[in-house]
Formats: sequence, structure tokens, C-alpha cells
Amino acid sequence: MRIIITGGTGFIGRHVVRLLHHNNHHLLLMVKENTSLFSDLDGITYLKGDLGDIQTHVDTLHSFRPDALVHLAWQGIPDYGVENCKKNLAMGLELFSTAAAVGCKVCVATGSCWEYGREQGMLYERMDIIDKNVFCATKTSLCRIGMQIAKEAGIRFVWLRLFYVYGPEQRSGSLIPTILDTLKKGEAPSIKSPGNKNDFVFVGDVADAILKSLEKDVAGIFNIGSGQATSLYKVVEIISEALGVRINIPLGDGTLDFWADISRAQKELDWKPTVDIKEGIQRMINSTGQEI
Repeated sequence: MRIIITGGTGFIGRHVVRLLHHNNHHLLLMVKENTSLFSDLDGITYLKGDLGDIQTHVDTLHSFRPDALVHLAWQGIPDYGVENCKKNLAMGLELFSTAAAVGCKVCVATGSCWEYGREQGMLYERMDIIDKNVFCATKTSLCRIGMQIAKEAGIRFVWLRLFYVYGPEQRSGSLIPTILDTLKKGEAPSIKSPGNKNDFVFVGDVADAILKSLEKDVAGIFNIGSGQATSLYKVVEIISEALGVRINIPLGDGTLDFWADISRAQKELDWKPTVDIKEGIQRMINSTGQEI
């Protein structure tokens, strides 16, 4: 399959690119600047440019003869304000229309568990959406309008609602890397609500879900998570044990306790998470050369 990818140099994108390349797919990466990130991989095509100028690249995209689009990019993070969200919505919709125009038959895009607007209990795809902020509303709009664009173009559209993705190569300011770096120093991490429970899903499992979304004849919205909630207190405990350090933090209360219903992904994508939180954290430690 010939696949256009946006956001391929990001945290999740790096794992997706390597997995798709390993499975013999031909890739065109849309990048904002030159990169040597995949210098060890042969046969990847690069298209340098901004998604805001997608129309200037139509001829190049068409000549690539793409079968599919994987849209992972969300520019401007951590800016979740109105203007940046409006910009990403406009770029995403134009990208979906362009993908259909240049011959793509499949679009796979990633959303967020925060689209649900809920902080408690199991979340499933058919729940009503609560637009709690502009980012949630924007992601939901991109999904809904993207589906209509795809329907009118006669192409397959898959929207993956990702829960808390973690793993090797995650940016240092993210939750688990921050806890990991602090504990390596023998210090207690500063966590306001250790009792908060999140659904952590390993980045390699997310990449596998994207691969299956491309290769399976499916469409619609799918939750991609571990299917269970893990407290931040437990995360600290797992990392401390793996590093061989003794750090105690107060158990505390939490306001978050939600997790994904992954039954649809299990049934229709033939997908399930294979790396639990303990193994995933160990892989993160190993990837940084940490001796344990």
C-alpha cells in the first residue's frame, strides 16, 4: 500500500513509520523541515511543506499514487487555544478533501479520549459527546466532517480515539517521562492527584492499531486504550521498583478514573493491547540505557 503520513516525525508517528515500513508499505512523509530521523530506512519519500499550503503539493501527492492517508499531525501543541484549534481543523479538512482528490481510498486519523468530555467510568464509542473545551469540540468536528467528506468521496474513514499513549521516544515533558526522570534522580515526583487513574496504552500497540486500520476493511470510530485504568500512584510504584529506588508518595484522592471500552477494536480490527504498563515502562527504561 502507498501511504501519505502527516506527523510522522512525532512521538507516535515515529513508531507508525517504522512499523509500516517493516510491513513493506511505501511511505510519503509530509514534513515541515528536513529530517534524518529515518536515515536507516530505505525507500521513504519526503515532501517538505506546511499543511496550510496543501494545495501547492497536489501534483506531487498525485504522482505518488497514494492508496491511503494517515493523519497524525496536530500543529502547535501544547497550544490548545481557539485560534490554533481553528487552524488545525481547517488544515485537517482540506487534507481529507485533497487525499480523496489524489486517489486515496482510505483515511485513518487520530482523535483523543478527551472528546468524550467525561472523567469517570468506561467510555464507549456510541456515547454522547460533551464538548468541554475548544480542543475537544475541534477534534469531534474534524471527525464528523471528515466522515462526511469520506462518504461523499466513497472512501473508507477510520477515526481512532487514543487514550493515554506512552512509550520510548515520548517527549520529556510528558507525564510518565517526567515521573521517570525525577525518580532516576532519587527524588519524589510532584503529583497533585496521585489517585487519578488513566488508561495508559503503549505506543507500539497504537501503531499496530493504525496498521490494522489500514489493512482491515473497517470504518468508523474505535477506542484505542488498554481497557483498564491505572493510578498515578501505581505508575510511581512500578517505576520505583524497576529502578530499584524507594520513593513514597501520599496515596491521595483523584478526580479521574476512566478507561476505554475496546471491544469494538478487538472484534472489528482484530486488535488488542499486548504490552501492559509494567512491561511498557521497562521498555522505556531500557531504551534510555538505564541500568537496573
